[in-house]
Amino acid sequence: MTVEVLGRPLALKGTLPPERLQMVAQVVDEQLRDLQRAYPASTLSDLAILVALNLACECLEIKEEFQQLHADIEARSRQLIQMLETHDAYSPPGP
Repeated sequence: MTVEVLGRPLALKGTLPPERLQMVAQVVDEQLRDLQRAYPASTLSDLAILVALNLACECLEIKEEFQQLHADIEARSRQLIQMLETHDAYSPPGP
């Protein structure tokens, strides 16, 4: 599949569906264009490094948020299980 980044065609191969590869290329293209406008004197390699750093930072933030959410869900699940077990221990036997 061929995608375009900064007007340059790039042939990509991968296991992702073509629509997803196109979306990824579009994100990179948009970030490069934004940085190019903000820093017009920068080289393409410097801009590419900045995009990589920005995306890595976003990825780490999302990973940390996911881990915190996962820990919260596990803690709440344990609390609910304890509440159910406590309720079961005190409830009279059913018919």
